[in-house]
Amino acid sequence: MKKEFSVLGMVATVFVLAACAQDVKFDLPAASDNFGQSITYNNKVDILWIVDNSSSMLKHQQSLSAQVPDLVGKLNSLKMDYHMAVVTTSMGGTNPDGGRFIGSPKYVTSSTPDLINSLKDRMIVGEAGSNNERGLESMERALSASYLANEGKGFFREDALLVIIALSDENDKSAVSSPVSHYVNFLDGLKRPWVDGSRSWVFNFIGVLPTSVNCKTFNDYSESGLTFIDIVRESAGVQESICSTNLSSAVSNIRARIYQILTDFKLSKLPLVETITVSINGQSVPRSNVNGWDYIESLNVIRFYGSAVPSADASIKVDFKPKEAN
Repeated sequence: MKKEFSVLGMVATVFVLAACAQDVKFDLPAASDNFGQSITYNNKVDILWIVDNSSSMLKHQQSLSAQVPDLVGKLNSLKMDYHMAVVTTSMGGTNPDGGRFIGSPKYVTSSTPDLINSLKDRMIVGEAGSNNERGLESMERALSASYLANEGKGFFREDALLVIIALSDENDKSAVSSPVSHYVNFLDGLKRPWVDGSRSWVFNFIGVLPTSVNCKTFNDYSESGLTFIDIVRESAGVQESICSTNLSSAVSNIRARIYQILTDFKLSKLPLVETITVSINGQSVPRSNVNGWDYIESLNVIRFYGSAVPSADASIKVDFKPKEAN
């Protein structure tokens, strides 16, 4: 969420537009009471998928795999610089393949040959793993300093947003006390916060939700992923039901949350909302929470939606009159 700014338009008093992730201030000469800036944002995203490979999970893996072409297409269209890796939940039993990235190469990027099929294949991790799912433990080991310095080298970037997406039809069974605080503290220690103090990681979950009525995944069994859900809430991530007909909506909502974190930018002054105008590449963008921008008063941020989400190389210009100038 590190964003870079260059001043275009000139304004009345001294005020600040600080992107969510960078503490930059501009002293502006007294001339008018409007404001204009050009904005680019950090497009780096490291995505780690935790895929349950216990019995009953194959159909869910296939459903997730089917969303890969659309996911990759959207990431590429916005010129995201992404790394993606997959781990399983199996840290014990007869097939303890968790704690390490699946496939070769160990992670994929936009330049990986046959990227879509390579990523789809990694999502189909089978059902031979342990039924004592320890996905969070697997995540911790794969993101450990020792693993990232060796087999996982190159995946993790200090200046990227770290996104974890867990797919499981049960709750996590990792053998640690107070698992929510343990793994939140681990991720906080791994990823330094952005300069505005916000977290540079987000956790998302696709599984059985407490509100998922009649969500049965195997032999009429249902167990909510409560530990996963609590970590999602800590990081303001996304939780989605694994019992959807397909997972297109789940993946789309997670993708939208990633874009929000990267492209939201915070105004340091409260604006007169009716004076805000936004343009991308010289074209005016309407105020709309479908395919446009909106002002989120509780956060004092401009947020983009739908087809208006800007690509990483777009020229974005925002004008507004601050309330205090009125």
